[in-house]
Amino acid sequence: MSNNWHPENESQPPQPDWARWEAEHGPPPLESVKRPAPVDIETARHLWWGVALLGMINLVVTLFVVYGDKSVFAQQLVDDVKAQDASIPLSVESAEGYLTAALVVMVLIGVGFGALFLFWVNKMRIGRMWARMLLTMIGTVTVVLTVPQLFGFGSNDGAQAIVLGVAGILQGVLAAGAIYLMHRKESNEYFLASRKS
Repeated sequence: MSNNWHPENESQPPQPDWARWEAEHGPPPLESVKRPAPVDIETARHLWWGVALLGMINLVVTLFVVYGDKSVFAQQLVDDVKAQDASIPLSVESAEGYLTAALVVMVLIGVGFGALFLFWVNKMRIGRMWARMLLTMIGTVTVVLTVPQLFGFGSNDGAQAIVLGVAGILQGVLAAGAIYLMHRKESNEYFLASRKS
């Protein structure tokens, strides 16, 4: 028996000709090509960031005001509970504990909604129609809630009330601008093109 076996005699499976395949079919679609967003969409994104930032400022000021007058709010809660049902034993200390827990929950909800809001803004930026619709609804509610603040501005005393009023009005203005920019002609074309791709 002859021992003539060599690895180069072994038949190799044919290798695919990727250069020819690319010439005939184009490059393989491994990832979608990112298109740059129009200037209006980029500007709307920055305006939405401003809305989110002002919302966080509003939350922090509200928490500061409520926590600063915690004993007053706790006493009011005790009085309200006694007025409805005097048999419920509720002390001021317990009411302050409940109020502190409510503030912690408020912070968690505020931070969670802020993160979700920024996620929606990012999805709008890459051309998701549903994100634009959602932001339009949120922005419309923000603008509508701003109108009473606009006409009642300066009626409340105190620095905190002024900060909250200014932040609320600015939120409404930024939201209105972002909604307008998201629905301009070039923006509409961008969202329609993103829908097809």
